[in-house]
Parts: sequence; C-alpha cells; structure tokens
Amino acid sequence: MEIVSTMGSGSLGREMDLQTLVSELEGHLGEIVDANFHGTAMVTVRLEENGPAYTIYRTGTFQIRGAETEELLTESFRRFEEVLREIGVDASETEFRQVTSVFMEDLGRVVNLEALTIALGLEHTEYEPEQFPGLIYRPHQFEVTLLIFATGKIIIGGTTDREHAKSAIQHLQEELSFLDTA
Repeated sequence: MEIVSTMGSGSLGREMDLQTLVSELEGHLGEIVDANFHGTAMVTVRLEENGPAYTIYRTGTFQIRGAETEELLTESFRRFEEVLREIGVDASETEFRQVTSVFMEDLGRVVNLEALTIALGLEHTEYEPEQFPGLIYRPHQFEVTLLIFATGKIIIGGTTDREHAKSAIQHLQEELSFLDTA
C-alpha cells in the first residue's frame, strides 16, 4: 500500500488580509507563487512550482494539500511558517495537524462492481457508473472511504493510519473471497 497524498490543517491564530499576503509572498518569492483567489474569503497558493497547495482563509485557518508523505507535509508546514516570518507575518501562535492521508492499493485482479455492491450492502455503498466509474464503499466498522475500481485499484481516504487502511483492505478482500465462492 502506498501513500499518494496527505492533507493537514491549522490556524495562524489571527485574521489575514489575503490580497496583502499574496502581494508580500509574490514580492518575496517572485513569480513562483501561483495564487488562485476564491472570492475574498480564501486563496490557494503554491510556494514552489509543483509543490503542495496552501489554501489560506481570511479567518487565518489554512490547509496544506498535496504532500506525498507525512514527512513532506511537516516540511511543507515548516516552510510555510518560515516564509510567513520572512515577510513579517507573526506566526507565533500557529497550530497545525495532519488531518488525512490518501492511500492506494492494487488488488491485482478485476472486480465485478455490480456484484460487489450487492455483497457489501446497499446501505454502505454507492455505485452509479454513469456518474462515477468506481464503487464508493464506507464500511461501518472502519472510519474510511474506499473508492474501488473494476481494475482492482483502490483509493483509501479518511484516515492517517496506514494500519487502519490496511485493515479495511483486508476486510474488503475477505468480502471478495466470499463473493468468489458464491
């Protein structure tokens, strides 16, 4: 099982003027700051080309998405703090925590999504192939969401715990083995 992305969330402990923040970032880092405003309440920036995305809200809360590992997420947060200090933003009350990771697994087999939907129970699944090509499964005993594709590839979200994600995959494989013997 590989981790493909992580996301963290935090707070600067103060409100931000987003236009001024972006201007200061661009003045300090140059054209690499890729700012995308979403109204006046939030902006998404990248501090380096192809780097993680930092979504900053006027309230001072922020999210960091797109770091490929937990370590890179922490490094991205440290870089954010450092850049803020360099442009004169007081970040002394900054809080941050990892919120979720996205894992990927490959079962190494083709999966009949229609049969699996019925086997897993309609109350725990969503499958509308004309809307989305995968089966969405929320097993009641795990706090994760699995996106299962007919190719056997699975995206696991909703947890930061690799062992928890592996347990959910093991559960799914057990369900598939029952389906295979039916």
